[in-house]
Amino acid sequence: MIRHLYRGLLATVFACAVLAPASPAQADESTLLDAITSLPVAEEIRDGYKRELYPHWKDDDKNGCSARNDVLIAEAIEAPTVGVGCTITGGVWHSYYDDVLVQGPSGVDIDHMVPLAEVHDSK
Repeated sequence: MIRHLYRGLLATVFACAVLAPASPAQADESTLLDAITSLPVAEEIRDGYKRELYPHWKDDDKNGCSARNDVLIAEAIEAPTVGVGCTITGGVWHSYYDDVLVQGPSGVDIDHMVPLAEVHDSK
């Protein structure tokens, strides 16, 4: 979870750095606020979006664990037990959103940083 959050924040910082003036000579050309407010705004059109077009929790790396379980294993602060068929039990995770420790995988939500419908609309 933290890696994905870190990557998202890093991408935001880099995006802001690109929009920020490179030198004092360019400082009066555009500000970050000007750049943001100049972005076009349009009504979203959700034509063609179907949740089933975006399968998830697949085993893309073919290691026997779904993507969800791969994330659970990688992000645990206290490793879970991984059983037959990549069944996960035990383990502890830190919730960065509310600063609590979560015992067991069923109490952990793993979600996209960008909702799939938004990905579809933005393609």
